[in-house]
Amino acid sequence: MDWWFHFPAVFWCVTVFTLGLMIGSFLNVVIARLPYEKSLVWPSSRCFACYQPIRLTDNIPVLGFLRLRGRCRACGATFSARYLWVEVGTGVAFLALFLAEVLFNWSGIPGMKYNYLGADGAFPPARFWALFLYHATLMSGLIAAAAIDAEHRIIPAQVTYTVMTVGVIGGVLMPWPWPQPAAAVDAIPPHFTSWILDDVAGKIPVGVQPWPFWGPTFDAAPPGSWKMGLLNSVIGAFVGSLVVRATKWFFETGFGREALGLGDADLLMMAGAFLGWQIPMLSLFTGAVAALVLKVFESVCWNSAPAARQGSSAGTPVSGPVQPRELPFGPGLAIGVVVTWFAWPWLGPKLQFPFFDGTTMLMLCGFMGVGLLAAALFMRRPAETPLTAVK
Repeated sequence: MDWWFHFPAVFWCVTVFTLGLMIGSFLNVVIARLPYEKSLVWPSSRCFACYQPIRLTDNIPVLGFLRLRGRCRACGATFSARYLWVEVGTGVAFLALFLAEVLFNWSGIPGMKYNYLGADGAFPPARFWALFLYHATLMSGLIAAAAIDAEHRIIPAQVTYTVMTVGVIGGVLMPWPWPQPAAAVDAIPPHFTSWILDDVAGKIPVGVQPWPFWGPTFDAAPPGSWKMGLLNSVIGAFVGSLVVRATKWFFETGFGREALGLGDADLLMMAGAFLGWQIPMLSLFTGAVAALVLKVFESVCWNSAPAARQGSSAGTPVSGPVQPRELPFGPGLAIGVVVTWFAWPWLGPKLQFPFFDGTTMLMLCGFMGVGLLAAALFMRRPAETPLTAVK
């Protein structure tokens, strides 16, 4: 009967997973309607083929899709598998976030590990839910933006700006180093005029917003104040957008063609409002690696599928593999944000020097900009000359 003592943890894991499935069902509405600028609340869910309303019992997340085997009850039209995978993926993402931040305290925030066998009791305290729901909002925004970009090659501003607003408001209400007290910063001796020293490594308090926008902090925005939270979110959003826009400008200038999109800049802007500016800046590079992996995976799956060898117009087979369309950067960028975010307890102390030294950061940004411009110029294709009539 020892398992009974762990019932509160199991109960809340199941509850959070169910909540994720329900949010995933709502995200499916956002993904399906927002690119077409349709209302999210009217009309009710219905089949896009016959326009018949979907029954309430058929609209239950996951179970409704499996019960109907992915088809409309009225006309038999096939529903996209995306509806199922978004619901399951959101449920798994919420569960993983709850496990990491509440049950196991992945970030190592003092006093933020749910002690369901002791003082915390059967119901997690409010600070645990504030931490989880704040970051779950960011996770939902990343899933919606990535899914829309994968299907429609756009990231609607309605998603990124709405979620970013929640990030800024939450940053003001839960300023760094919350949930730790402002006095936690005293662990760093005041005579350290810079946080680039090895003696400071591991001593920077971690909060809902992992790091402050600069250290040591300024008197105008002391730790724990709403000004600190506001500056953290606003600067994080600004830098997240700027790093993509700068990369876009350097690459387009050198390569001579469009690269990235402003929706990608909005995605990192949204992440910066929740996580500060350091994590989104690094996420651009981890996102590029993730996008490359997705591209290879898509190419393998596309060329191995029988339909990949079918002609697009007459339906006649074509020789050789058919290349898939260009892969959007949004899904890879969203994965990069999540990977960097969860790896930050390990990455942060190792990257402390450049992130708190202005000269080093400016030099690194300059080198990366010049390198990106040079690489784009190297890959630039010569302009095609028009064919002339043969005499």
